[in-house]
Amino acid sequence: GERAKEEIKKAKLKGINNINHQDREYLPEPQEEGEKYSEEQVNLINKLVKLNVSKITAENLVKSKDQELIKEWMEAINYTDAKDRAAYLVKALRENWQLPEEYLKGKEEFRAKEEQEKANILKKKKQERKDKEIREEKEKLDQIYYSLDPVKQKEIDREVENRLDDFWKSQLNKQRSKGKLSKILQTALDEKRREIIKNQINIDL
Repeated sequence: GERAKEEIKKAKLKGINNINHQDREYLPEPQEEGEKYSEEQVNLINKLVKLNVSKITAENLVKSKDQELIKEWMEAINYTDAKDRAAYLVKALRENWQLPEEYLKGKEEFRAKEEQEKANILKKKKQERKDKEIREEKEKLDQIYYSLDPVKQKEIDREVENRLDDFWKSQLNKQRSKGKLSKILQTALDEKRREIIKNQINIDL
């Protein structure tokens, strides 16, 4: 009666449990989550794939090799005569080949060129600063001269003429008689005048 029904029910449940257990033995292992790559690694993998390296191989290289070395070899491959560039690149990375001499030479030349350009820029900036300082000093000395009373200005002008060598004195007398001074002579006079004012300032200090 009831006891028999209960035994049958238990037997059925046991059978179902056994089947489930057997099925679980043949089920595939839970899949691990896909490899996680940084944005830089993903970009590198994509670049390798563009060079006809398979995606799986590209991923393995990115996982196992230095990324900077991979980048270098991606440039260095252009300095080889490899027909199958993808195969050459993969083999070179896997077997730790030396980078091509031509590539290293080109890289060094490029680095030297960059250093020279930086040095030229610094030199130019330094010269620009120096030119600016000289220009500002000239403006300041001219302002001082024009702020003086006419008597003092004439004293400085006489001192300027006294300091000229014979050639410039001769040029000054000739050009004065014509009523116009050349640009070169005027520049020479201005420089002498500034020199006198600057010396006077230093004495006063």
